[in-house]
Amino acid sequence: MTVPKNTLRPGATHALTFESRATERRMTVHVITPPGDCETGIARPVLYFLHPWGLSPRYLIDKLRMVEHLWQGVERGALPPFVIALPEGGKSFYVNALDPSGHDWSPVVCSQPAFFAHALEQYGRYGDYLWDEVMPAVEERFGVRSDRAGRAIGGISMGGAAAAYHAFRAPEAFCAAGIHSPAVFQGPPGQGGPPWIFGLTQETFAQYNPADLARGLAPEDQPRLWLDCGDRDNLLHNVEHLHQALAEQGLAHEYSIRPGGHDKTYWTPRMPDYLEFYARGWQPDP
Repeated sequence: MTVPKNTLRPGATHALTFESRATERRMTVHVITPPGDCETGIARPVLYFLHPWGLSPRYLIDKLRMVEHLWQGVERGALPPFVIALPEGGKSFYVNALDPSGHDWSPVVCSQPAFFAHALEQYGRYGDYLWDEVMPAVEERFGVRSDRAGRAIGGISMGGAAAAYHAFRAPEAFCAAGIHSPAVFQGPPGQGGPPWIFGLTQETFAQYNPADLARGLAPEDQPRLWLDCGDRDNLLHNVEHLHQALAEQGLAHEYSIRPGGHDKTYWTPRMPDYLEFYARGWQPDP
């Protein structure tokens, strides 16, 4: 790990790098610390935020201005101090891929060569990486909270779908989950998502699909949820289907459709509201 505790700075962005056994490659988690005193001994709440398909934590920092929005919110008292961890996820959906053997995926890749560029190099055991490596490393190095009340998860596009997947499978782990413009699908044979990750049948797809997973989540166990999407997003129909699944299960959730597409012009101005949603219930320092 490249960030010893005695070098941690308030109001900074740290790069936490390690050799991942789960992904079998060197991985980096960008960690944003809030402005203020890091030596108070207070365990800060933590938000694990997952990036869109094929992008990186740098996109969240440089394009969506996540650092700026956190620091300004804390400094003006609109947000309590909390830590944001941004793990890289390639094109993995942050899950343990099904990876069915004996298939030639080249026709799928060739159908959208730009979209699927390097996709077969950027998936694998990313669920294990998130749970067994990222979270323990952030807890150890940054002293963040590991209890449900002090931990939230969210993401955008691929990251939004991944946040829903992990929050619905382990609702006891998160107080809140933000599902922003999620890259959700209807399932094979039409819109099944990457088949090397989700498989080739409705049965395997359902193991990963947030709408299916929601049907196994009890209202009394759910975290706070916010599902949102742009009104010109190409995935809006699928997002509406997820909303209906949540409603049919009796799962309380904020649901908002606002002007915009599936891009930074929709996400950037909403970042302050996203951060306020996660921090709801996290009290400012006395």
